[in-house]
Amino acid sequence: MPDINPMVHHWIRQMEDPDQASAFFAWQCLEREVLDSSKPGNREACEALAGELAEALVAVQEDPKGKSAPPRPLLSSRTRNQLARLLGYTPTDAAVPPLAKALRDLDVREMGRYALESNPSPAATKALIEALDLSGSVFRAGVVNSLAKRKTPEVLAALAKAAADPQREVRIAALEALADHPDPSHDAVIEKATHAECSEERLRAHVARARLAETLRASGNRAAARRIYEAILAGEAPEPQKKAARLALA
Repeated sequence: MPDINPMVHHWIRQMEDPDQASAFFAWQCLEREVLDSSKPGNREACEALAGELAEALVAVQEDPKGKSAPPRPLLSSRTRNQLARLLGYTPTDAAVPPLAKALRDLDVREMGRYALESNPSPAATKALIEALDLSGSVFRAGVVNSLAKRKTPEVLAALAKAAADPQREVRIAALEALADHPDPSHDAVIEKATHAECSEERLRAHVARARLAETLRASGNRAAARRIYEAILAGEAPEPQKKAARLALA
């Protein structure tokens, strides 16, 4: 196990300093330490430092009275957000468990999502998929957008499921994400949404359908793209999408 710079613990505590200049200096020092450890060939150092940051991120206060009250975070939400951001610079498996836990922290979960989004680990993908079961339509739509950058079968299955989510924001985000993956089977999911009760959802679905056709065309699947463009012309799509279909077919 590589040695950790002993100043790391000091800088974490210093980020709690009410003096903004002092807290910002500590952040800069930690950021430099993280970036140095993330260089190629420093995997062990990167994982060790990520472990220290992770421990601080999820640390809780001890109840001196021994009561069974819910544990309170040891550090402020500002510092926890900064630690989550730093963990996003350490693309290791060691960073995933604390970030997954942070997704359940209302004060930190958005930064936790951003950090997991940049982590290529399959464990990070799993954590993001599981986050689709959490509360908050805006947050869950953000999780869909994070997953949209990945193309594994598990992610595509999760996006297809999210396209039928009870919350409209999540459904729309999933439709738009599916449109960026060149899979002809996504058309059935998107086409269904063009008949939704909500006018905004219908419009976004029509746009997503045209995007899917272009995604397929760009990937070389011209036959599937043509079928979708022809269906757009034959259906009730708005004029901008029909115009796009005519231009593509021409």
